[in-house]
Amino acid sequence: MQRPNAEALGIETSSPNLARNILRFTKIEHTAFSLPLVFAGAWIGSLGQTPPLAVLLLVLLAAVGARIFGMSFNRIFDRKIDALNPRTAGRELPDGRLTVSAALIVAFTGLLVYLAACAALGGWCLVLAPVPLIPLLGYSLLKRFTALCHFGIGLCLAMAPLGAFVATAGHPNFTPAAVIFALFVFWWLSGSDIIYALMDLDSDRQTGVHSLPARFGATGALWVSGISHLFAFCCAVTVYFLTDGGPVAAIALSVSALAMGAMYLPMIPVSMRFFPVSIIAGTAAALIPIFGRYL
Repeated sequence: MQRPNAEALGIETSSPNLARNILRFTKIEHTAFSLPLVFAGAWIGSLGQTPPLAVLLLVLLAAVGARIFGMSFNRIFDRKIDALNPRTAGRELPDGRLTVSAALIVAFTGLLVYLAACAALGGWCLVLAPVPLIPLLGYSLLKRFTALCHFGIGLCLAMAPLGAFVATAGHPNFTPAAVIFALFVFWWLSGSDIIYALMDLDSDRQTGVHSLPARFGATGALWVSGISHLFAFCCAVTVYFLTDGGPVAAIALSVSALAMGAMYLPMIPVSMRFFPVSIIAGTAAALIPIFGRYL
């Protein structure tokens, strides 16, 4: 039996654009904006002390691998929906710059990186490694069934700091600070994703995609996201006190609150409310437990 070559798998080895297409497909650069949240979990797990560099590097690899795995399957599952949406029709799978076979190779490469990092961390990290893969694999399917799909992606990222906590603490006995910070991540990203979905309101209604903007309209969706961000702010304040926050942590808390508030300013385009405004809110909040006991 003849083995399929790279071209048959949809990988054009002679194409100078292959690496660029893969990077765009996985949005690998966006991983940098989730890393502060992951590292915050690591700091909480180490009781405010700086975690060992080797552990942080393995946590970094696990985060990158998990994100590549989740993003790749998200794009694979949504390729037909993306093709119907003018905003996403130019993505790599809908316009043919990357095939499903090639996308699967990228996805399983990310999975291998994630599992290898968890194996190197050992202990509970390896035992619990399969748990985050379930929401990562299935969150993008929720938009086919429920308008609450935005909370699926919030759940995915909320598990990241908890995983980093286990990596540095060596056990899954989560402290109140770890749980509350994970809840911050859940409410912050879920609310931000609702705002992000405003860009696809008309397309979602035409194609039958479930989302809160499509279900309740822009005003109703903004109310839900606003409540979510209010919960996120309360969680951030709680983390501030649980981690003995000082002046720098207070500044970070203030920046996070102001950024979340800015997401509701009409003069800011919706695309900018998610990136970079929402990212600023999340990154600033991640600095609260990192700097809490230091400055």
